[in-house]
Amino acid sequence: MRTILRDKPEIELLDGRRYPKVSPKRTHSLVRGNVLLMLMRCAANRGEAGPEWRCHVDAGTELVPDVSYYSYERLHSLSADKREEPPFAPDIAVEVRSPSNRKLYDAQKFAAYLDHGAMLVLDIDPASRTVYAHARGAGVRTFLETQTFAHESIPWLRFEVAELFARLNPPER
Repeated sequence: MRTILRDKPEIELLDGRRYPKVSPKRTHSLVRGNVLLMLMRCAANRGEAGPEWRCHVDAGTELVPDVSYYSYERLHSLSADKREEPPFAPDIAVEVRSPSNRKLYDAQKFAAYLDHGAMLVLDIDPASRTVYAHARGAGVRTFLETQTFAHESIPWLRFEVAELFARLNPPER
């Protein structure tokens, strides 16, 4: 029998309660990678995007978005140490759904992102190939795989939604 070593689950805190991060699998990983590439391309020299970038938004809330984007303007206001784990939510927080996602927890987490500085939260559902865009004061907008994403809260962010789901179906042999 072979032993497989795994890191202990990553933990998020929301209002002082501990929640384990979902262990990503293939679909989650591919969509997250596509989101990261898209954000880096669209952002150009405006900021930084990265996966699993922890933020400490208050004493009882530490979140780890699947992908984060921070503008240089906001990052430059921090010391080098604080940039490693910013004390506010990213400008854009991205969460990729997994089958085990919890709707109530996700809604609370999206609200925490928006309450602590996020301009936009992208809730991506690979199963339906849909993006739900949550923005401060603008509610939720739905973007289907056949549409182009564009949102007034981040004018430079424009992409084909299908791009996020590329490679989910392996090519035929």
